[in-house]
Amino acid sequence: MILGITGGFGCGKSSVLHFFELHDFFVLDADAVCHSFYAEKVPELMKCIRCNFGENMFLPDGDIDRKALGQKLFKQPEKMKLLTDVIYPLLTAKIKAAIAECRRNGKNGAFELPLLYEAGFEQCFDKILAIWCPNELRKKRLSGRNFQPDEVVRRDRMQLPVSEKMERADFAVINSGSREQLTEQMEKLLQTMIK
Repeated sequence: MILGITGGFGCGKSSVLHFFELHDFFVLDADAVCHSFYAEKVPELMKCIRCNFGENMFLPDGDIDRKALGQKLFKQPEKMKLLTDVIYPLLTAKIKAAIAECRRNGKNGAFELPLLYEAGFEQCFDKILAIWCPNELRKKRLSGRNFQPDEVVRRDRMQLPVSEKMERADFAVINSGSREQLTEQMEKLLQTMIK
């Protein structure tokens, strides 16, 4: 099975992905892959940033000043498409290659994509799992990870409401309790999924 995992910012997608990794799934975190494009200074991405956001987005060592770029995007969210037009094809190629490798090797795969529906990735997966948690709990978790309220708002604006993701997904998990309760839910769900 090739599973896509989505849900709201701070709902516990990474914990769910880790669960699948412990159960011998190949796992891929789309955010980590996207971050690697910046770290590797992918030429078309560097050109896009330089041309559309300016030289002041670059640190002295040539790395992108991710904080400055994030602030600019918060003020001008319409410019996000300039980046996604470069990043999504690169990400799509990585995801499709990883899925093909899983299928070749007969291995289950779990892929965490916060913007799975927004970016049109749903056709890549056999099934989709959406993760939800109450808004107050989500904010508490995120503040514990040093996310500022304006960053949470910016990310939320980029995503479909989690309720819509839950409706569209094949499976849904409510992550409102302890890590142990989440694991218990996931154990039951895994038995259903791989019958």
